[in-house]
Amino acid sequence: MSPVGAGSQRIALRRICLMSALVASLAALPPGTAAAAGTEPDSGFSLLLRMQPELVHVSGSAAEARDGEGWYLTDGWSGGNRNSQNWGALFIDGHQRIAEGVTVVARLGFNVNMEGFADGRARQREVQAGIRGPLGQLLVGRLETPYKVSSLGWDPLNATFMQARANSGRSGGPFGHGSYVDRAIEYSQTWNGIGVRVFMALDDNSASDNAGGTSGRNAWSTSLSVPVGPVQLMFAHIDASRLDGGPDRRTGTKLGARYAGDDWRIGGHYEVRGRGLEHGDFLFVNAERGFGPWRLMASYGRFENDAVAGNDGRYNALGARYVVSRNFSVHGGVRRTRRDLTGTENVVGLGFRILLETGNLLAR
Repeated sequence: MSPVGAGSQRIALRRICLMSALVASLAALPPGTAAAAGTEPDSGFSLLLRMQPELVHVSGSAAEARDGEGWYLTDGWSGGNRNSQNWGALFIDGHQRIAEGVTVVARLGFNVNMEGFADGRARQREVQAGIRGPLGQLLVGRLETPYKVSSLGWDPLNATFMQARANSGRSGGPFGHGSYVDRAIEYSQTWNGIGVRVFMALDDNSASDNAGGTSGRNAWSTSLSVPVGPVQLMFAHIDASRLDGGPDRRTGTKLGARYAGDDWRIGGHYEVRGRGLEHGDFLFVNAERGFGPWRLMASYGRFENDAVAGNDGRYNALGARYVVSRNFSVHGGVRRTRRDLTGTENVVGLGFRILLETGNLLAR
């Protein structure tokens, strides 16, 4: 066996042993440590359907250049595309308690928009299975990255036609605030409100090379969330350089803070994106104010392009939401996106959010 092949096998063996130890620690329950014992049935199976029809009108020089002006029925909008970065989905969830405080969990998610199920690989959302215990949660499958999940909900207009992601306000794509990553493993835990996520996606080319070693580059991501009174501080990083033969320097770093108190939500974050991604910096800030069942929302974003001089971007949005119940709400507003070289896109519209859930179908 070549020294390269032997070294690669030793690295692989250490990773397997580490993962096995982690799984074993999740299942190891000293008496009295299962804080969540008795808070959920021993087994559960449920269906969750989310639908979001939005009627919008699109105008502006960028829309005109691609012959895209006019009225649309959509679910979400980003990057000049309808039914993009949408909210609609069908989730199949299940769990089974295997020991006191230890639960096996699984989720299968499908992407649903105003044209039905999405096509191709976009049809699947999360496809995950794992184990949850007092020492944290371990998931494997098609997952969202910690970089995406951290602060994703800080945009109150997220997944609507007014959202910031991929509209010059926040990063998009699977290594930003959109989509999912295959062949992934994630560990997460929360201690006294401090949340930590660690994520790895396996390179599809990492099985072996001609020397018997590995040839791929795995992707890594991590996030840290720290509460300081009513303020939440957040840090996230991702490195997917050369994953699956992709470009080098596919890295991103994000820092942010958010205040939540009374009826106000005020937050924002700053992103530094590498050459293999958007190659530039994003600044995103927003404010949300509640008045009974009403929520008023305003967002601002800026993209400074380091790759092409004079092609920076700006994002502005104003929106309102009326919450009838946790299963139904109405929203409307306007978004304006501008890129220096491609022009403006203006979108105004009205939408509904509908959530239907079965509850535990195994409950007796």
